[in-house]
Amino acid sequence: MFFSPQEIAALIQEDQPFLDLTTRMLGIGDKAANMRFHCRQDITVAGTELAVKILDACGLTVTESQPSGALVATGTTLLAAEGSASAAHSAWKVAQNVLEYACGIATYSAQLVQQARQINPRVSVVATRKNIPGIRRFAVMAALAGGVMPHRLGLSESVLVFDQHLAFLGGLSPFLQELAQYRRQVPSSKIVVEVQKTDHTMADALALAGVAGIQFDKMAPGPLAEIAAKLRAVAPEVTLFAAGGITFANIHAYAATGMDTLVTSAVYHAAPADIGVEIRPV
Repeated sequence: MFFSPQEIAALIQEDQPFLDLTTRMLGIGDKAANMRFHCRQDITVAGTELAVKILDACGLTVTESQPSGALVATGTTLLAAEGSASAAHSAWKVAQNVLEYACGIATYSAQLVQQARQINPRVSVVATRKNIPGIRRFAVMAALAGGVMPHRLGLSESVLVFDQHLAFLGGLSPFLQELAQYRRQVPSSKIVVEVQKTDHTMADALALAGVAGIQFDKMAPGPLAEIAAKLRAVAPEVTLFAAGGITFANIHAYAATGMDTLVTSAVYHAAPADIGVEIRPV
C-alpha cells in the first residue's frame, strides 16, 4: 500500500506540530540512541513498511524489520533503528500506534480466515468498506496482511445493487428486464445484488436471470444453508455472499452454510496489538 511523503509528514506533524518540548527541555536530543519495537503477544505482523517510512522521515536508520504478513511469537523484534534521541522520540508514538492498530487488525483477520477454512477450505473471507472514516487504505493494508481481501474498495470499482437502488427503478422486475443492458455498460465488472431478507423468490429470480453474485445480508446460518443448497442446484455458477454480523464468535457456523464468501466489518474493530518500545542511549 502506497503512502505519500505528505501523508507520512501529516502523521508525524499531528503528534509534533511544533517541537518535542520534553526532549528539548532535557537537552538530550543530540545523544545517540537505539530503538526497538517488540510484540508482547503472538501476532500477525502488519504496518511495518509504513512504520519504516515514519522512522526514516524522522531521521532514523532502520536496522531490522519484520515483513507484513509474518506470524511472530511474543518478544519478537518487529523494528529496530538507530539515530538521535530527538529522532527516536519524534517517531516513537506515531510508529507504535501504526503498528498496534495494524497488527491488531491483521491478527484478527488471520484468525478469522483460519477458523473459517477449518470448516470450509474453499471459503473466502473479505472485508467491507464500513471502516472508520479516513483510514480505509490503512485498514485495508492491515486486513490484507492477515489474509482478508477487500470486498469493495469504494463505489468506483465494483457493482453492488441494494434495495435502495431498486427502489428508484420500481423494484426487482424492471432491474431484471434491463440486466442485459447493464452488463453491456460494465463489461469488465460483475453485477452483484443484495437480498436483505430470506426471500427465496427474489434469490431464485436473480440466480436464474444470471447475475454474477447474490449477497445475503444479516441472515442466520440456518436459512442461509437452505438457500445455498437450493441455488447450487439451479445456478451453480452464481457466487453467494453472506454479510452482516459475522465475527470470530460465529464464523464457524457461517463457513458451514455453503456460502462462497463471508463478508465482515469485524476486522476493523479488532483490539490493538500490544507493542512495546525501547529507546536506549548508545
